[in-house]
Amino acid sequence: MLNAKQLRLVQIVKRQLALDEETYRHLLREAAGVESAKDLDNVGLNAFVREAKRLGFRHTSATSFGARRGMATPKQVAVIRKLWEEWSTIDGSEKALNAWIERSYGVSALRFLSLDAAGKAINGLRAMIRRKAETADQSSDRSA
Repeated sequence: MLNAKQLRLVQIVKRQLALDEETYRHLLREAAGVESAKDLDNVGLNAFVREAKRLGFRHTSATSFGARRGMATPKQVAVIRKLWEEWSTIDGSEKALNAWIERSYGVSALRFLSLDAAGKAINGLRAMIRRKAETADQSSDRSA
């Protein structure tokens, strides 16, 4: 049986991957062979988390970056990573993201981004994605 912290992790996976109930139950069955998170053991939990990571889950613990006052929250970090992957068609790697963060905000890695800078990075990435979509739309209009 899992403790409360481990059960919370299962719910975090469900929320972060935006799984509906049917998909969530299917993932539990396929990864761990159980119908409910209450039936998971440590081996099943590990299998479930491995499969969730394959599907895009990124675990940020309370002791990792984002838990410090004035620093980017884990939710902001997740949004930045998601937006970066959406924007970057050539190299969506963490290394490329950190290079952009350093050029744009003067810190060497995403984990050192301040709360304020994280908000600016999110807005900046959204604007970059919008411009990219507008450029693609204009290109398709010209070719038509």
